[in-house]
Amino acid sequence: MLTCSHSNQPHQGSPPLLDSPPPSPPHSPAPLGPLRSPPPPPPPSPPRSPAPLGPPQPPPANNNIYERRPRPDIDIEALARSVMFQPMLHTMSFIQELRNASTTDPVAKLSDEVLDRLCNPPNVPLVIDNPGIRHSISTYLALEHSSQVAYEAICRLSKHNLGAAPGAEDILTFHNVEKLIRIHTGIEPLLHDMCPNTCHTFTGPFSILDECYICQMSRWNEQKLQGSNGRVKVPAQQFTTIPIGSQLQARNCSPGSACDMRYLWERTQTLLDEIRRSGSISVIDDVVMGWDYLGAVLNGDIKEHDIVLMLSLDGAQLYDSKESDCWINIWVILNLSPEKRYRKLHVLPGGFIPGPNKPKNVDSFLFPGIHHVAALQHEGLPMWDPLTDSRYISRLYLLFTTVDGPGLVYWDGMVGHSGKNGCRVYCGVLGRRNLCPCDHTVTGSDHNDIDAFELPQGGSAEYADNLKKIVSIRNQAQWDRMKTETGLTKPPLILGLDPTCSLGVPLCMTTDIMHLAGNLSDLLISLWRGTMDIGPSDDRASWDWAVLESNEAWTAHSKDVERAGSHLPGSYDHKPCNIAEKLNTQYKTWEFQLYMFSIAPILLYGILPSKYWTNYCMLVRGFQIMCQHSITQQQLQHAHGLLCTWERDFEHFYYQLKHDRLHFIRPATHQVIHLVVEAIHKGPPICYMRWTMERTIRNLGQEIQQPSQPYANLACEGVRWCQVNTLISILLELENHSTGLPYGSIDLEGGYALLHKRSKYSVHPDAQVSQAIQNYLPTHQEVPRITKWARLLLPNGKIARSAWRETLKALEQLRISRNVKLTLDGNIRVGEVQYFTQLAIPRQEGGWHFSNVAILKLYSKPNAELLQLSSQVLAASKILDEIVICNVKTILSVIAMIPKQLLLPSGEEGDYFCMVEKPGLDISDLGVPYSIYSDDDADDDHNVE
Repeated sequence: MLTCSHSNQPHQGSPPLLDSPPPSPPHSPAPLGPLRSPPPPPPPSPPRSPAPLGPPQPPPANNNIYERRPRPDIDIEALARSVMFQPMLHTMSFIQELRNASTTDPVAKLSDEVLDRLCNPPNVPLVIDNPGIRHSISTYLALEHSSQVAYEAICRLSKHNLGAAPGAEDILTFHNVEKLIRIHTGIEPLLHDMCPNTCHTFTGPFSILDECYICQMSRWNEQKLQGSNGRVKVPAQQFTTIPIGSQLQARNCSPGSACDMRYLWERTQTLLDEIRRSGSISVIDDVVMGWDYLGAVLNGDIKEHDIVLMLSLDGAQLYDSKESDCWINIWVILNLSPEKRYRKLHVLPGGFIPGPNKPKNVDSFLFPGIHHVAALQHEGLPMWDPLTDSRYISRLYLLFTTVDGPGLVYWDGMVGHSGKNGCRVYCGVLGRRNLCPCDHTVTGSDHNDIDAFELPQGGSAEYADNLKKIVSIRNQAQWDRMKTETGLTKPPLILGLDPTCSLGVPLCMTTDIMHLAGNLSDLLISLWRGTMDIGPSDDRASWDWAVLESNEAWTAHSKDVERAGSHLPGSYDHKPCNIAEKLNTQYKTWEFQLYMFSIAPILLYGILPSKYWTNYCMLVRGFQIMCQHSITQQQLQHAHGLLCTWERDFEHFYYQLKHDRLHFIRPATHQVIHLVVEAIHKGPPICYMRWTMERTIRNLGQEIQQPSQPYANLACEGVRWCQVNTLISILLELENHSTGLPYGSIDLEGGYALLHKRSKYSVHPDAQVSQAIQNYLPTHQEVPRITKWARLLLPNGKIARSAWRETLKALEQLRISRNVKLTLDGNIRVGEVQYFTQLAIPRQEGGWHFSNVAILKLYSKPNAELLQLSSQVLAASKILDEIVICNVKTILSVIAMIPKQLLLPSGEEGDYFCMVEKPGLDISDLGVPYSIYSDDDADDDHNVE
C-alpha cells in the first residue's frame, strides 16, 4: 500500500537521501590565488543526494511511505478581509470571482449552442460521408498556408472537372466550410473589451468601468459614441480568449484519441506497481515520475478520468526590430504521451494579449481563460468515452505554470529574478550567493554562509505567512518595504482555483532550463570577456579568467565557433553563428545552448586557466545530464554533485568573497542548484521547457499574411488553429500523415532504412574493406561485389550519412553527419561511416539473406586524462586507419566530432576529434569517475571507448 504523509514543518536543508549509497566527498577546492584576507574555505560537504526517487526507508510488507511537499494552507476569505491597498483589492476581487466561477457567469460569454454542447457532448463518433463535404474539408486543411482565393479557385475547378460525380454539387464555399468546422468542433472565441493602450481589460472588478482607470482612455469608440449621442457603445478594442472545454472534449471523441488520453493514468499505474515492487524509481522520463504529480494521485486529487494541464505564458515578437509586443498563453495536455503532447496538433492556444504596449494589469487579461477552467473545476467537464460508450465527469487539474524569468511575476506574484527573495521556486534563501563577503559588511548580506549541498527545497513553508503580510499592507511605502522582505508583490491569480484541482503556488512553478542556458551563457561570456562592471576597489588586471578580453582573442574564438558549426550534423538544428557578430542582436537560445554546453568546452581548453575550465566543465556535464529526456537515478546523483560543486567553486574562484564582486553571482547560479531536486518533484526539466511555447509563437507568426492589423490576424489564426486541430482530433483520418519512405529506399524494419543515393553499379571493394568484409563473412565465403548506399535512417528520425558522398562537397557547404555512436562487442564506440551496403550471406537451411552493414573507420578511445579533468565533457579521440564492419542496427545516433589541436595533460600534442552529442538525447557514460568523487573506483560495467 502506498500512503502519503504531510509534513507541516518547514523543509530545512536538503531533502532525504536517495536509496542508493551517497557519493563520496568532492576534492577540496583549488587555491584561491590572489585572495589574502578571506579565511580558507571550510572543508567541502559531501554531495547530499536530492529528494528520494523512491521511499527513503520503505517499511516492510511493501507499505511504501513518501513525504509530499506540503501545499500552503491559504484562507482566501481571511485574505480578502485583510485587504486595504487598492491594487490588492483588484487582485483579490479576481481571485474571489474564480472561487465562485460558473459557466453561466457574464464573463464566460458562452453562447447557448456552445454551452449546450459543453454540457452534452456528442455520444457518437462524427461521420462525414458526403464526398463533396469531405473534399471541402480536406482542401481547406491542405491549403493551411494559402489564401481564401486559392481555396475558392480549387473548389471551382473541382466542381467543373468532377461534373456530375457524387458530391460535386455539395462542395462548400470558404465561408461555409469554416462555419461547418466551427459547428463540428464547438469552438468559438470569447471577446472582451480592453483599454486601447493595453493597460487592462474591462472584466472582473473593471467590468462596470467606461474608461481605463490607469490612462483614462475611453472603453468605447468615441467617434460612434459621440455620433449617436451616447446611445451606440462599440468597444474601442477587444482581445481574444479561446476556451479549452470543447477542445478537451474533442480529444476523447474518437477511439484513437481516447486511447492516447489514457497514457497518463496507465503510465501512473505501471509506475506505482514498480514502486511497490522495488521501492524506488529507477529512471525519470516524464512528469509521471515527479512526486508532486504522484502525491496528487495518491491523495486522490487526480483521478482516473481527470485531465492534467500545464499552462504557459510568453511574449511574442512579431517584428524583428521590436521587443516582445504581444502576449500568448497556451495549454499543454499532460494526459498525452511526451511524443504527442508537444506536437502542434495537441497544443491549445488559450488567449492573446495584443500590443504594442506592455499590459499593465496582466491578471485582467488572463482572467477569462482561468475563469473558464475554474468553472469547469467546480461543475466538472462531461466527457463521452468511445471505448466503453459511457459518460463520465472529468475535472481539470492544473499541475504546472511556466513562463520566462521576467514574466514569472504574472503567475506567481513574486518579485522576480532581480529581487532580494527572487528564487523562482521560492526556497526562502535571500539573495543570490551562498557565501558572504568577508572583506566588508554589507547590509542584507551578513547572514551565515549557505552550503550549496544544503540548500532548502522550493516551496518554502513561509509562503502562506508572507502572503498574508503583503496582502495586508495599507499604502505604497509599506508595499515597497514588504515586497523586499517577503519576495512577493501580490496574491497570484491562480490562487482562485479549487485547491484540490491545482498544485498551487509556489509548488506549480518550474525551473526554466531553456532560458537558464542563455542566462548562464551571458554570465560566463561577460566574465571571460572582462565586460562585467568593476567595483571601486577591484582591479580588472587581477581577472585572470578574462582570456577573451582582447578583440583579437574574441574574434579568433568567434571564428572557431563558426567553423565548428560545419561539423555539427543538420539534425542538431540551427548551428551557432559567429558569436562576435551576432551576440547582441540575433543569437538564439538554441545557439547559446549549443555553444556554451557543447562547443565552448572544446575551444576553451588550453585557453581558459585550468581551474576555471575544470569548474566550467562540471557545469556543462551537470547541465547535459539534466537536459536528457530520460535520466537515471545515478545520473541525478552525479548531476547534483557536479552542479553544487560548480556553484560553490564558482563563488570561490570568481566572486572570491569580495563585496565589489557580488554582482558576479546572478540568479541563474542559484537556479542551477535547484535543477536536480525540482526534477525529482516534477520530472525531467525537458518536459516543461519553453521550446513548446517558442515553436507555437513561430508557427502562429508564420500564419500572419497581412502587415495590417497584425494582432487581430494573430488571434484569428489562433482560433483557426484550435478549430482545425480539434476537428483532426475528432476525425484522425484527416491528419496529413507522412507519405512513408522515399522512392527507392529499403525498409530494414525497426525504424531503420537505407536511403539514396545508391551506386549505379555494384563494385569490388578495395583491399582494406575486402579484408574487413572477409573477416565479417562466414569462413570460406568469397567477398561479393557490393552496392554502396549513402544514407541510413535511424529510429530516432535522424539520418546518418557517409564519407562516400559527403567528401565530394566543400566543408563550408556541409553539416557533417557521417559520425555515429554504436555498440560494438558490447561497448559504446564512435566511428566515421564510409558507406552502407548489403552483404549476401548463406543460410544453413539453404538460400541467402542480406546482412545490412555499415563500413566504418573507428575512432580511438577518448583520452582518459582529459575525461577525468573535464568531468567527461572533453572526449578527444584520433581517427584510426582501421576498417570495421557492423550491422546497421547497432548504430545508436548521429554525433559530431569537432577537430581540435590539443596539448594533453601528459605533454603530448596532436590533432584530435572531440565528441559532441546533441542536447536532449541520451549522453554517453564514458566510464571515467567524476573528479568530485575522491574515492570512487572506475565502474567496470561501463565499457565505453
